Amino acid sequence: MPPVKIALEVSKGMDELQPWEGFPDLFPLPRFFEQGFWQPSVDLAERAGEFIVRANLPGMKREDIELTVEENSLTLQGEIQEEKTAEDERFYRRERRRGSFIRRIPLRVPVRTEAVTATFNNGVLEVRLPKVEPAIPRGRRVEIE
Repeated sequence: MPPVKIALEVSKGMDELQPWEGFPDLFPLPRFFEQGFWQPSVDLAERAGEFIVRANLPGMKREDIELTVEENSLTLQGEIQEEKTAEDERFYRRERRRGSFIRRIPLRVPVRTEAVTATFNNGVLEVRLPKVEPAIPRGRRVEIE
């Protein structure tokens, strides 16, 4: 659901609860915006020959995650689907992340895109990005014509 549509739904809900002054404590507006625009937590580590990216994606399925690698960046995107709820169910607090996200991670040196591997286990995505071997400059004699 787009954030604007969610904001309209929240506004309608606020009108219904207006007489009750405890509403801001149960559903503060800043938290609403945090949930509408979220990014997964990511660690980026570097070893001699590779970068390792680990992202926390609890509640996601492997097929809901898309990875794109370019020479100097990794893009992670996906969506956590909204759960179906009963029509008579009303939430007083919703803190679990949901919705779509996109996260681009710049890499300081080029990587071998064809050799990148990824695993997903217990809600943690791990991506290994082997670095491009630096070219060894070789001198040569140049003949003068």
